[in-house]
Amino acid sequence: MNKRRLIFLSVFGGYHLMTLLFTVFMETQKNDLSLLYSLFGKITLFKYGAFFGLVLFAVEAVWTWRDAKNAEKEKEAMRHENNVLKAKVYDLSKGSSAPSK
Repeated sequence: MNKRRLIFLSVFGGYHLMTLLFTVFMETQKNDLSLLYSLFGKITLFKYGAFFGLVLFAVEAVWTWRDAKNAEKEKEAMRHENNVLKAKVYDLSKGSSAPSK
């Protein structure tokens, strides 16, 4: 994996870790309604956080799709090169087995 991908996946993992910790914290504070009411005023931040998570997910999906596409192109190029080399070997073997005049 390249460096950009590792950085991205660490940010993506950190995002999910923070989400998990927040939900666990909220679950432990379910009897404290004043905390919930104070968080209700910051609901737009939660929307931005959810949108950020969707953006990260979309970026990962696009990167995976591009990597698969590039791998397929590379595989096709290698297959073509292999066929060219096989044809050259076949031509050389045909040329050496042909009777000389």
